[in-house]
Amino acid sequence: MKIRKFAASAMAAVMLAASCVMPASAENTAGSGDVDCNGTVNIADAVMLARFCAEDQGSGITAQGKLNADLNGDGDVTSEDSSVLLKQLAGLAAPAPGPILAKNLLDTLSEHDSPSIVFLDDNFTKVHNGFAATLLEACAEEKPGKNIMISPMSVALALGMTANGAKGKTLEEFDTVFGYSQMMPVVDPEEGAVLSDETPLDVFNEYCAGWLTTQDEDILRTANSVWFRDDESMIHVPEAFLQTLEAYYQAEAYSAPFDDTTVSDINSWVNEKTDGMIPKIIEKLSPQAAMLLINALCFEADWATQYKDYQVRDEDFTCADGSTVTAQMMYDDEYEYLHDANAQGFVKRYIGPYSFIGVLPNEGVSLAEYLDSLADGGLQNLLDSRDYAMVRTGLPKFEFDYSASLKEILPALGMSGAFTEGQADFTGLNDAPGVDTWISDVLHKTYISLDESGTRAAAVTAVEMGVNAAAPQEMKEVILNRPFLFMIYDETNHVPVFIGTVNTPGDAQD
Repeated sequence: MKIRKFAASAMAAVMLAASCVMPASAENTAGSGDVDCNGTVNIADAVMLARFCAEDQGSGITAQGKLNADLNGDGDVTSEDSSVLLKQLAGLAAPAPGPILAKNLLDTLSEHDSPSIVFLDDNFTKVHNGFAATLLEACAEEKPGKNIMISPMSVALALGMTANGAKGKTLEEFDTVFGYSQMMPVVDPEEGAVLSDETPLDVFNEYCAGWLTTQDEDILRTANSVWFRDDESMIHVPEAFLQTLEAYYQAEAYSAPFDDTTVSDINSWVNEKTDGMIPKIIEKLSPQAAMLLINALCFEADWATQYKDYQVRDEDFTCADGSTVTAQMMYDDEYEYLHDANAQGFVKRYIGPYSFIGVLPNEGVSLAEYLDSLADGGLQNLLDSRDYAMVRTGLPKFEFDYSASLKEILPALGMSGAFTEGQADFTGLNDAPGVDTWISDVLHKTYISLDESGTRAAAVTAVEMGVNAAAPQEMKEVILNRPFLFMIYDETNHVPVFIGTVNTPGDAQD
């Protein structure tokens, strides 16, 4: 009966998608959805896959068809793949990414020594968490009253790769914003003597390499890539630059024509690395665009203690403008509490070395006012206040996406020269003679979905380089029923992977 019910429901969904036809991403390509191997993905493929999943021996699916039917890439063909295909045909999900046509240069690079790595410590976390608070406040000021989520680590990794091509005053601007010099280990804190003759950027690279090695890839996946125009009159990338990115950032490197096929390649790469949560990062490439440096993060985790049905109920949520909306609130008791003079919060653990932190400003303190208090060490002080206490908590379900250009924000924080033609010095990543190179834009996109089971979140940061073509005591209570701050926190390295604000639960926005 279960098989028959599934087949019936699948066929009903197929009928809804009957008018949808998609060209296959590539004929006979694994995961393309072209189940009948005829070069087109359409209703016939959905029917064939539904019959196969219903154990219909007459489905006629071939060995290649099974490979094409593995849309979720888990090595097996199941009802999950059928569901993905139905959603794609109905326009509810992004198509499976096609093969990347750009030339992958990793195999052409000379061999290099294994990089030195440094695991994250107080030198890094205090500086980086300060940057996280500053960037969140700046993004929130651009879109007051909106839901915001950024990934400070994604921005730091993408711009860290870019910094390896900067020199002189331009590199000093990166240091001003990201605090590389302040991360330097010291022998004598009173004298300020540094541990070695490494540059601050060398140390930051080693921290990034260390962070990447500590990630639980079943929960948090990180990918980096650099794409540059296949035109040496506009850009010539030194091999040493690509070697550094591959060694410390595990970055892929692609040479491409920077036409529509490259836009498709980049978006396919982003879609794959974020598990479809961020289908694309760019719409087109300008004639001046010569390089993109991209970081992608994908987070998927279940709660260590999931919410039961009886713990979820509709309640009022008071928005930033004073209006109320109905939110599905999830209630439970947690055992870690944090607070400062203006807010209190709680920690809820995921399975694995990550946690959710929810922070509610005190009555009379707006979320904007609270974000302002987190600069200059305020966020670090809040995180350091964690203690064991029983906390009665309420957390609304929410889902939203966020996108922003940082080309106004980062110059305001101290990187104006890096964004200015004629002032920026990026000769470390482009040594083509007579060509100026600068940052033309920094694009940042995120997505989060949080419910009874856990959380899915993703982030992408793309840096576009332009050229001038040429123990329980008192019971606490933290009910997040008005605007609040949240974090997805890396418990191993003591940094927020994501940090954001919720002003209205479920507020999907551009």
